[in-house]
Amino acid sequence: MSSGHRYEAVGDGNIGVDSQVIPPPQDPTSADDSIGYETSIPIHPKILAPLCYVLPVAGGLVVILLERRNTYVRLHAWQSVIMSLIVGLCLTLLFWVPLVPYLIHLLSVVAFIVCAYRAWSDAETLTFFKLGVLGDFAERQVLGSTVLPF
Repeated sequence: MSSGHRYEAVGDGNIGVDSQVIPPPQDPTSADDSIGYETSIPIHPKILAPLCYVLPVAGGLVVILLERRNTYVRLHAWQSVIMSLIVGLCLTLLFWVPLVPYLIHLLSVVAFIVCAYRAWSDAETLTFFKLGVLGDFAERQVLGSTVLPF
């Protein structure tokens, strides 16, 4: 059976954006609830995609290296790793400015929580929640149009 899951990107990080994505039909005689949602890693995408945000760099890199079948999970893994690297870079460059590192930490924790929740809640429809340019770059990495941001 093919893994013909359908992927559709939604918005540029706007939380109120909805989408009409129809998941693949399931075989009613099958006891497997992951028809159309197959992954190389034996974990359902509804768990695997948010896990990338719970363990940002490590979880994302493990998923990028091991997952080859599920585009939805790979998109969240790339977005998690890219967001982690940007947060780390900002913290490294701005550590000397009073209160800025605390603000960066607070905003990054909120962003990771929102992304993890959206990855979990949108897994049934395979709707990818993008964080603007970060989501676009993650999309290019997974879908293969280019590996450079320009």
